[in-house]
Amino acid sequence: MSIDLLVTGAGAVGGYAVEYLARRAEVNTIAVVDRDADRAKGIAWRATLGALQEGKHVRIEGIGLDLSDPKATADTIGRLAPRAIFHTATLLTVPEMARGLTPENFQAVREGGMGGFLAAHLTLGLSVQAGIKAAGLATSFITAPFPDFTNQVLSKTGPAPLTGIGNVDNVACELQAIVAEKFEVSALSVTPLIVAHHSVAEWFQRSGDAGKAPWHATVIVEGRDVTAEIDADKLMGESAARIRGVPQESRTAASGVKTVLAALRNDGSFQHGAGPAGRPGGWPIRVWADHVEILPVPGFDEAKGYEFMLSGQKAGGIEVIEGDGTVIATDQCADMVRSLFGVDIKRLAPGDIAEAGLALRGALSKRIAAGG
Repeated sequence: MSIDLLVTGAGAVGGYAVEYLARRAEVNTIAVVDRDADRAKGIAWRATLGALQEGKHVRIEGIGLDLSDPKATADTIGRLAPRAIFHTATLLTVPEMARGLTPENFQAVREGGMGGFLAAHLTLGLSVQAGIKAAGLATSFITAPFPDFTNQVLSKTGPAPLTGIGNVDNVACELQAIVAEKFEVSALSVTPLIVAHHSVAEWFQRSGDAGKAPWHATVIVEGRDVTAEIDADKLMGESAARIRGVPQESRTAASGVKTVLAALRNDGSFQHGAGPAGRPGGWPIRVWADHVEILPVPGFDEAKGYEFMLSGQKAGGIEVIEGDGTVIATDQCADMVRSLFGVDIKRLAPGDIAEAGLALRGALSKRIAAGG
């Protein structure tokens, strides 16, 4: 058996992605796995019916699977042999923290850096990666959870993800749309070339500015460079204000859909990737089934881009990710996690990540249950 696509996680991003992909001509067979079997089966059936409403019959299987079980994960991946895997599952999410923690504690988390929870975002990804390796599978591996950070580790521990989604891709889409408004042209005639870390996207959504990390945007409209004619920071702040009050998962899922389809078509489609080929941060890329190409930005020094990414990474709470995948948090981030959750994340080798990730999950649940 071989299917077109496996989606790991039937939460908000994964659930939307299954719905969207089920209606695309490139996709005929999908499996979605989730720890909650009923949710996986419900999402699969809902997407089947939605596609049928639009005249498309797609076969979608919903499967109950605990991705923290490496053997069960490997067995499932081996049985399905998907051409592409869109990994969306994580042990915790930022919206969950925002809802469950007190405002004071959530602010402390933000100030310390979301990178403090990197182990929780990596745990299931490492299991999926091990499953791909055990199955001996050549598949397009695409990630959603904190890919600017996680893909650096995953690129050193096994079959590497092609790229991650969202983050810089979301920034690019926003800038593309709002520049089109200002110039009164079709958004399809606007091409942004952006170099930006996840921290920049987070800060725009949080406060309407780029925050602590530098970023770069070149914008082409109908073949003409208009970068000097726009204030990209101001435009991004305006866009962020329009959508700050509504959930963002559907547009993030759309970024994933675009990436999955590019990999399935193997056509070198243009987009922006987060953590592409294991790089820190977000870059313009082209996507094939087995590799990505990092695109140069005219007039912008790639070495300067790396400086931007490492600055953004540090602003997000991670001091450095070493050559073997060991993650070292900033002192401020490590102190915040230790103080609020009692977990030591200062230095985590790849072999320590799963234990730390599960400890973070348990500590967050306990704190939320106690009132945040």
